[in-house]
Amino acid sequence: MLYDGDCTFCRWSVEQLASLNRDQRLEFVPYQHADAHPERPDLAHADRAQDLAGEIHVVLPDGSLRGAGGAMFEIVDAVPGGWLLRPWMLLPGARALADFGYRLVADRRGWLGDLITYEARGEPRCDLPH
Repeated sequence: MLYDGDCTFCRWSVEQLASLNRDQRLEFVPYQHADAHPERPDLAHADRAQDLAGEIHVVLPDGSLRGAGGAMFEIVDAVPGGWLLRPWMLLPGARALADFGYRLVADRRGWLGDLITYEARGEPRCDLPH
């Protein structure tokens, strides 16, 4: 999973997912460091092939990328119990709805980062435009 390591909300989301990642099916890599993994040329390729700054991405075992709502489907499928949602993911319009929901959250990640860290850590919010 490639995420924005400079975004407070993104880092918080990764912390939450890491607690669910008991089977170690997900690897969390800030997209800013994707090319720093010589053992994973697929990550460096993903970084060169697409602008990763705008949304979360998942690199699948075959090297293909899923972004936004599609990435969320892959992530949910990888965490324990995620298979329970698999039938819902197959419904017509589910991908479009996932992309819409993802965009609602992603467009507010600076504000959400502020909300999460305001009292807890006092870290700066995401500097990307929202």
